[in-house]
Amino acid sequence: MMPPPANVEEARREAGLQPTQPARERWAHAWRLSTRYFVSDDWKWAWFLVACYCAVEVGTTYALLLANQWQRSFYDAIEQRQGGLLVSLVVAFSMIVVLQVGTAFAHNIVGWTLSIRWRQWLTEWYLGRWFARDRFYEIERLRMIDNPDQRIAEDVKEFTSMGLVYGTSPLSIVIALVFSVVRAIAFLTILMQTSSPISIPLFGYRIPLPGGDLVWFAIVYVVFGTVFITWIGKPFVRRRMREQHYDADFRSDLLHVRRNSEQIAFSGAKDIEQNGLRIAFANIRRNWYRLMLANAGLQAGQGIYGQVMGIVPLFLTVSKYFAGAITFGQVQAARDAFTQFSSNLSYIVLAYPSIARQIANFNRLKALDDAIDYERPRGIGFTPGGTLEGVAISATGLMLRRPNGAPLMEVADWTIRDGERWVIEGPSGTGKTTLLRAIAGLWPDGSGQVAMTNRGSAMLVPQRLYLPLGTLKNAICFPDRAEDHDDATIAALLERVRLDAHVDAMHELRMWQDELSPGEQQRVALARILLQRPTLLVLDEATSALDADNAAYFYRSVLEAMPGATIVSVVHNERLAAYHTHRLTLHHGHATTAPIGDAE
Repeated sequence: MMPPPANVEEARREAGLQPTQPARERWAHAWRLSTRYFVSDDWKWAWFLVACYCAVEVGTTYALLLANQWQRSFYDAIEQRQGGLLVSLVVAFSMIVVLQVGTAFAHNIVGWTLSIRWRQWLTEWYLGRWFARDRFYEIERLRMIDNPDQRIAEDVKEFTSMGLVYGTSPLSIVIALVFSVVRAIAFLTILMQTSSPISIPLFGYRIPLPGGDLVWFAIVYVVFGTVFITWIGKPFVRRRMREQHYDADFRSDLLHVRRNSEQIAFSGAKDIEQNGLRIAFANIRRNWYRLMLANAGLQAGQGIYGQVMGIVPLFLTVSKYFAGAITFGQVQAARDAFTQFSSNLSYIVLAYPSIARQIANFNRLKALDDAIDYERPRGIGFTPGGTLEGVAISATGLMLRRPNGAPLMEVADWTIRDGERWVIEGPSGTGKTTLLRAIAGLWPDGSGQVAMTNRGSAMLVPQRLYLPLGTLKNAICFPDRAEDHDDATIAALLERVRLDAHVDAMHELRMWQDELSPGEQQRVALARILLQRPTLLVLDEATSALDADNAAYFYRSVLEAMPGATIVSVVHNERLAAYHTHRLTLHHGHATTAPIGDAE
């Protein structure tokens, strides 16, 4: 039975189980997330780069004003046939181009530097919280959200991107918005020079409007365009969010095939997996057509808006030119000023796709934050170092439940003393592995108390061994560094656990998780045990992939090397019970204990 979605607000919204959060609360979260980096330990670099970024924006605005002045001078010179000014105009144009290229270059350097530093800090912040309290394990165990890895990798990247034009990060959007207002005011003064007075009739009077006709035509045009583009852009936001979900699910399914390629090939399950990938991609394709239509509508609206913006000022100024009220240079300058003024007032319209992507990022990062911060009530208390002298593990009133609340098993009271070796037996599905998770503090669902000693060292060995990326020596020495142990020691261990065929390859970088068979991986686990020699050893079917002889050799080697160690094992081979002193039997949701001698 799949567990129901956890009671995580944003995750439930993504699943359609809870109404949309009020905009005020969502923007409050966006504000906290956006400003966190700028009060971090890297705040000096952050504010320095922001200052540089703003300085570049000032230079860009100055270059635009110079270009407008140059257009007026250039077209006036053409109208008046002043050929002598051509050289100076060309030189001035070259200087303006150099300034524009320089600001664009600086914009990229400063923006990209700020992006990577911001992304690095935010990624570290998310990774720290994701790994804290084993949240990465809890999120997957309860299936709180989909693809947290994609949110940390892709959404954080998009969130911190400082693009050259209409950047996608919230900071670049805000800065661009501020300087859009500044540029609008700057070009407003130019536009007013060629505007004619305008008034509106009201109750028999004509009320004059400040600024002139060009200014008010631009304002009305921008207001209409903003409302129109925002309306037709709403479907784009929804479809963009679904695109991120479906793409992440498809990548996850592909990764599943990679990780389980051998099992899929052996079992002949390629048709099933391929069909699953087709279904996942069908979701992408179906959403893509809807996104295509939404994007086409948005792009068409923006295209029409931009084209009309370049023509309207000509219609408004050409009559003045024919009447001799303004020069041809003023017509071109007014056209450029109208376009710049309208474009900067229309920032929301032109940047709508970036804003839409950022809203999707906010939503997905909000869900990630909710999942990481979610404090699920812990039913089973876990106390490291809470045992009495001579006791390795103790459980009191222990009841295990499934994540959905259904009862799994009642253990009641259970005490494992130092030096005892317990074997846990029972049919598959009775909760043997879950019990090991509970005594390790990884299973909170249920009730009761568990305490584990902190005297000495403990090692938990799962059925599927974790092998870090790197060399075989790294895998054996984990969690120690490979440099902490000499090659002769590791070579001797490989020979002792019957992996002498890999001695010469211990320093080779390979995908050992894929190259070693399950049985070989369990022998690596034995080598790791013999190297670390823990005082408390918890084994979850650690010999399930070994034949009877090698499984017995596994336990004999452990007992010879660590005769006084405390051992808790889950096994299905009754012959291995002989290497233990006590038995815990699980049956029909209850546990019974007995010494091995009495049980036999």
